[in-house]
Amino acid sequence: MTAAAQLPELPLMLAGVPRAVETLLNEAGIPAESLPKVPLLASGSGRFVVYDSKNARSSAQAGRAAACGLKPVDLREFLPSDDDIDRLAMENQYGWPMGTDSALARSCLEKMKAAVEALGGVWVRLSDYPFPYQSAICLAIEHHSEELADFRDVAAMLPGRATHFVSSRFRADRLAFLSEAAETEVGWQILAADCETSIRSTLSHWKTRAARFAAAKVQPVGLAVKDESLPAPAAGRLQQLGFSFSCLESAERACRVESSLQKGAAAWTRFSMRPLPPREMFVEWVGGHYQSGCPLFLAATTGRLDLIQELVRLSSDAGRCSLMWQTSFREFSRWWALRRQTRLAVFRTDTGHALFASGDSGRWPRAVEIWRGSHVAVLPMRQNDLVVPDEGLVYLHSTRLNPAGCTSAGVDQSTFPAPSPGQALCETSLNRSRLRRKGSPE
Repeated sequence: MTAAAQLPELPLMLAGVPRAVETLLNEAGIPAESLPKVPLLASGSGRFVVYDSKNARSSAQAGRAAACGLKPVDLREFLPSDDDIDRLAMENQYGWPMGTDSALARSCLEKMKAAVEALGGVWVRLSDYPFPYQSAICLAIEHHSEELADFRDVAAMLPGRATHFVSSRFRADRLAFLSEAAETEVGWQILAADCETSIRSTLSHWKTRAARFAAAKVQPVGLAVKDESLPAPAAGRLQQLGFSFSCLESAERACRVESSLQKGAAAWTRFSMRPLPPREMFVEWVGGHYQSGCPLFLAATTGRLDLIQELVRLSSDAGRCSLMWQTSFREFSRWWALRRQTRLAVFRTDTGHALFASGDSGRWPRAVEIWRGSHVAVLPMRQNDLVVPDEGLVYLHSTRLNPAGCTSAGVDQSTFPAPSPGQALCETSLNRSRLRRKGSPE
């Protein structure tokens, strides 16, 4: 057996490809690493090298790797023009927009998968959610009343499954309401009055408020910033204050979720004062996300208790989807950060596959997807190594899932199914979120 034949099928080795392509592969859970100078001697080198034939340096790197026995895959077979690269870079400007329908990203990964398979390789990816889930739903409640008279009742309606955003200016008497609900996940609502003229002054005030919350044994986990133009501190500073994420609302009422722990994205749907759609439309809408593997991030205000009650019922309906992960903003953020830190190597054996992972997935078991054409087998990876014989794989034909995962799920996140004449829909908005990995540059 040659040295090249002993190399792992994955990770894909990247020879000077554009950053947007590297980010897309990482967000989609496809094992990919930069090509080392001596591919066959470097630990973890895979046997496929992806390169850019329009880049002389990249082509030279791929040529040297091919001389060592690696199989070259030309990126320009999937992204032939520089405009395509620019479009990917633009979509990835704030982190990959998870859950949105990017035909370009989906096409790129599907063609890359076909090229690897045509060369005798295998396509394996880390699943987007812990095993056995195929989708996720998170709820947020914005408390507009500083009196918090309804906090206990609202928190009791959604125990442990919602993030409650409150004023950052609370004093000890109002914080007592929050400290009594120890299991409730709390965040801050940030208005213009909460931001000073300079970032330094804002950070100083927020440190004081965070200390006040800590004294009451309440740890705010994230922010809901009502206008993204507000001079809020950068992600790294927010992380130092203990925040995991922030939800930013633009002047156009579009929302996105930014996290100091990761890059990624999610569908952030915020309900206005318009009437709700019929219940069956809600269920159909959630079902579409569930079947396509998209996450749902929903928010309502305490000014509309009927909306909150509907979210409770909706959460109950989602429970019928046995593979829908009902979690919170913080927990989802933690999981996605750990997922991004995972490194995966896949070897082909005489009888099947051997997979080796590095990194810690916390208390959530990872899942891997082994693809064969349009069929996929999903397996739990409860430890950092997994040996699977071919005869033990059960492949299912996938009509809604795709090898890009929720980085390009192909479902319309921004609207509900078309209503009948005369039916009014609530106003929704789709985020363009960025979720930064822990320790990423500010």
